Amino acid sequence: MTKTTQPNMGAKNFYITTTLPYVNSDPHIGFALEIIQADIVARYKRLAGFNVFFNTGTDEHGVKIFEKAMSSQIPTQEYVDKYAERFKQLKERLNLSYTNFIRTTDPHHIVAAQTFWKKCFENGDIYKGEYEIKYCIGCELEKHDSELTDGKCPIHPNLELQIRKEENYLFRQSKYQQQLLDFYEANPKFVIPEGRFNEIKSFVTAELRDFSISRLKEKMPWGIPVPGDEDHVMYVWFDALANYISTLGWPASDSKGENFEKFWPGVQVAGKD
Repeated sequence: MTKTTQPNMGAKNFYITTTLPYVNSDPHIGFALEIIQADIVARYKRLAGFNVFFNTGTDEHGVKIFEKAMSSQIPTQEYVDKYAERFKQLKERLNLSYTNFIRTTDPHHIVAAQTFWKKCFENGDIYKGEYEIKYCIGCELEKHDSELTDGKCPIHPNLELQIRKEENYLFRQSKYQQQLLDFYEANPKFVIPEGRFNEIKSFVTAELRDFSISRLKEKMPWGIPVPGDEDHVMYVWFDALANYISTLGWPASDSKGENFEKFWPGVQVAGKD
């Protein structure tokens, strides 16, 4: 008869996650630093008696990945499969102890992202409008004039900014400005180091605008479909955001959702760009 080890039901639960790197290129030393830092914290917590859920994974949607696949002349799913496998190999190469690896092309994540969208829409936080932005493909981000150097993205100065004007779904971020500032005031250690927290607070204080969370499918088909509107796909960062709870089994009414109840909320380690 095989003896099985029963879990320590009295253990405290601890959830830690890295960010999800894009799979448009091979893993680099910046992400290695991030995941090793998270691994150190996870190991320490286990030694301290915690039941640890350690998440990492890959972000696999967006125009940057779609264009890379097209230029490589291979199907986009095949392209992301290849690079996701390279990130998975870091577990052995870096002797990592993560417990879960999520991909934003996983079927459960797609369901979670669409459920997340529906909840935001029902709450009145999503609406359709016309949006004009300066957009950096390299960052997959809108760029405000205050973030530019000589009219260019300082991170990708060799890429021309795109001027985009189209009908999108927008998230009513401006609605939450004061709530965020109140939260930061009540939780002075929410982000460390302090310098990064000050950057976040300054950004929210100065300009918290509504932002686009969808793309027209005819222009960029590689994304999760917007529920109820087949002409749009989710903007990659809105989709990927849901990974931090979809990895815990959210949404679920059966035993698969137990991890969300046990471990949420958690800690995120975010490396430098």
